[in-house]
Amino acid sequence: MCGIAGLVGLRDVAEATDDVRRMCREMRHRGPDDSGVMSSDQVVLGQARLSIIDLAGGHQPLSNETGTVWITLNGEIYNYRELRDELIRRGHHFKTATDTEVIVHLYEERGIACLHELNGMFAFALWDADRRTLFLARDRLGIKPLYYQVTARRLAFASELKALLTIPGVAREVDREAVAEYLVMGYVHEPRTPFVNIRKLRAASYVEWREGHVREERYWQVPTVSHLDTPIPTLVDELLYLLEDATRLQMRADVPVGVFASGGLDSSAIMWAAARQGVSVQAFVCEFDYLKADTPYARMAAAATGARLEERHLGAASAWKLLPRLVWHLDEPLADPAIVPCYLIAREARDTVKVILNGTGGDELFGGYPRYNVRGVLPFVAAQRVGAALGRLSGGSSTLGRAAAALDYRERYLRRITFLWEGDVRRALGLGSDLPVTDRIRSLFGAAQRLDTTGSMMYVDLHEYLPGDLFMLLDKMTMAASLEARVPLLDHRLVEFAARIPGHIKMRGGQLKWLLREALRGRLPDELLDRPKQGFGPPVTAWLGGDAGEAATRFLTERASRSCALVPEAAVRRWLTPSALRRRRATVLWALLVLELWSLIFVEGETLDSADAMVGGLTGAAA
Repeated sequence: MCGIAGLVGLRDVAEATDDVRRMCREMRHRGPDDSGVMSSDQVVLGQARLSIIDLAGGHQPLSNETGTVWITLNGEIYNYRELRDELIRRGHHFKTATDTEVIVHLYEERGIACLHELNGMFAFALWDADRRTLFLARDRLGIKPLYYQVTARRLAFASELKALLTIPGVAREVDREAVAEYLVMGYVHEPRTPFVNIRKLRAASYVEWREGHVREERYWQVPTVSHLDTPIPTLVDELLYLLEDATRLQMRADVPVGVFASGGLDSSAIMWAAARQGVSVQAFVCEFDYLKADTPYARMAAAATGARLEERHLGAASAWKLLPRLVWHLDEPLADPAIVPCYLIAREARDTVKVILNGTGGDELFGGYPRYNVRGVLPFVAAQRVGAALGRLSGGSSTLGRAAAALDYRERYLRRITFLWEGDVRRALGLGSDLPVTDRIRSLFGAAQRLDTTGSMMYVDLHEYLPGDLFMLLDKMTMAASLEARVPLLDHRLVEFAARIPGHIKMRGGQLKWLLREALRGRLPDELLDRPKQGFGPPVTAWLGGDAGEAATRFLTERASRSCALVPEAAVRRWLTPSALRRRRATVLWALLVLELWSLIFVEGETLDSADAMVGGLTGAAA
């Protein structure tokens, strides 16, 4: 895992080299072990390296034997050994033992179509000197981030947005559409970023830059066809094989590997699969002092799999003290309060291991969210037809209008996943009557219409919530601690397998993750398998329900709030009215607080020390 950066289309190579070195220094937390830069008359590539494979010989950027193909990689290629062996049989010569060099020689064989051969999480830049072409590529699910900016002069890229902001002259013009999306969804979805002139490369896509011309292509799609006739025992056998094999591949490293142990089904499944490799892994559980629901189950999973468990318990005040720094690491406003426990457990784990496996993706693949239960809601086509008919009949009738929405599971899904209603947000920001976020999600449902109802919701989450929220959170918070996080459940073979299974089989009888539980029955304790779902996030309602909440509200409304330039103060006050939001007030308050801190740091240019001082009153109120 690393931080990569670069520039192509140069006028001044020396100036560009300085810019790339500066970007890499800004991402030093992503790669504290090594750094490197290559330059030519057209391109400069750089890297801040976290050494995981071939610790001594894996310096990057690296090239082929003739220096005509160069690469800088963030991430891991898990099947690199198999690819390397085949490439050697074809006559290729390797000068390192890294997974990165495999991509170089595979590119020599297949061009950018080499992406189809890679099993991994990655974002890389590859320079083909003969074709004078730069490729930027991102893994199938979008686990690793990559930001880029295109101007008339050149293309610049980096693993983190803040690195691009170190380039002299890069404007910080805030994208108000991105602010609106954040207030609706709690994140800014690719390809948009909070700044008008900077984009995120989409998952499963690559950008080709050649002589100043840029094009973007997608190379992989999540399947949208379900198979109904596969017997359950066959599905179980294939699931277990893929889980074991994905975990086997993702345990490859020349440094210690551990596991996040939440006591939940997904992390316990990975601990079981790791044990099947004959390895006793280090597992970590971290909870707040007054919320210890996970610890007994994490102990149970460790006992069943032979893992060595380390436990940590934390005070709530830690959140307020850390928040400005965590917002700085995020680059973008992200309203998920799980950033706090994710960072804290990553920091604790980094004292012992350098790579951590975790269960991200299990809910989206196998049906782990209550919103997937759609009993009482009409199937897709019927909901479309009846909902449309009622919508036409409703005219000005709010009663019939609500009935139409209730019949359509897509509308229920939207109401459950949004922070604030999009129409209200856009009116407050003066953005007109279009509903781009709602339209995008409806479009995803349209693409998934060959799937059943619950399967289509999982499909939407794989394209929305997973890359927009969970991957952003996982990458930025673990990299803040210089820790590499891997996600075995999101091996693309497992994703393709799960996507083809109808939702009613994954969740038989409405039981969340029924198929995954069935596969692990007899392999893990029943008490662990039958545990009700427990969220990973901290108790924000408790944090913001008393003095800390009042202090946060004053922080946003009783001074010259920086985010008021983005969101009118009247709207902020209305959204924070307890009667208007009921139990969601704390969630919206947290989201606005994060937006305010992001604006202070990235738009106004306040230092972290200054931001810390501004939220100092919250620390005392939360104690």
